[in-house]
Amino acid sequence: MKIDIIGAGSIGLLLAGKLIQAGQDIRIWCRSKEQSDALIREGLTVSYEDGAAPTVIPGTAFFASSADAFAETYLCEPADWVAITLKQQAFHHELPDILGPLSSSSVKAVCFQNGYGHLEKLRLLLPHASIWAAVTTEGAKRKTSTEVIHTGRGEIYIGQEEKGHTTFETEELTHHAAARSFTDALLTAGFSASMSKKVNTLIYRKLLINAVINPLTAIWRIQNGELLASGQRVQLMKELYAEAVSVYDACGIAYEMDAWEHITEVCRATAGNISSMLADVLAGRSTEIRWINGSIVEMAERRGIEVPLHRWICQLVEGMSARER
Repeated sequence: MKIDIIGAGSIGLLLAGKLIQAGQDIRIWCRSKEQSDALIREGLTVSYEDGAAPTVIPGTAFFASSADAFAETYLCEPADWVAITLKQQAFHHELPDILGPLSSSSVKAVCFQNGYGHLEKLRLLLPHASIWAAVTTEGAKRKTSTEVIHTGRGEIYIGQEEKGHTTFETEELTHHAAARSFTDALLTAGFSASMSKKVNTLIYRKLLINAVINPLTAIWRIQNGELLASGQRVQLMKELYAEAVSVYDACGIAYEMDAWEHITEVCRATAGNISSMLADVLAGRSTEIRWINGSIVEMAERRGIEVPLHRWICQLVEGMSARER
């Protein structure tokens, strides 16, 4: 199977490395030519925090190039799937230019993003595409431009947003079979992957987890497990959680009764992890706060609900990445 991976950050490199090792035909599309050149020159390394021997893949085993060349290459030689692992910001900046020439193409795309709103944005960019969401709890940290550390095994769920009906047209069945093949490729690569008919629920569940954990780790510059180190930290987590679930209740969004316990368990299970938002802050990059806590704020506004803590968190984190003019 030929798979294009747009975005060579932590998840992009992890997917690429394990899929290449499993025998898939992978093309990696990087934001910069410097990174693609380094991958070709040095190869791709997947390291493991559990002490397992790293997997080193030579640059001759895959294709790597700048994302600027993606559309031209795809139109000449389409891939079976396009996996988009760029962060949410790219959907409003680089991605429209990258995907613009494919607006009339029947692309099969799967999105690995935090937050909410990216699927709708991608449907506008690619109106003829078959678009799928991937919700993952895999842990990964990019060490260098050519090395990624697999920090913890998780799950990958592949699905489409529910459309309110249960009948399938022939074309939908074909796309479903293709998604099954992509999921099988992930399984062969060693991921715990499955298809889900409740991907909306999974997206909102992950949004709730990220909205409580990510901004606080970014503000306090701590690893996930340290959120539970004091009563004051836990209390602020609870207040963020309470605001978010009040919005979910108003919007009719389902969540588990033990959602709070699940959040604290994620903190324990990923105790040594640095959240993606903290990684962005430490690197001086803009964060995904607008599409995580900002999504909670937008939903609240539509229902006339006040969420001052989430609004304040958004302003605080966005201010951390501001540049003096």
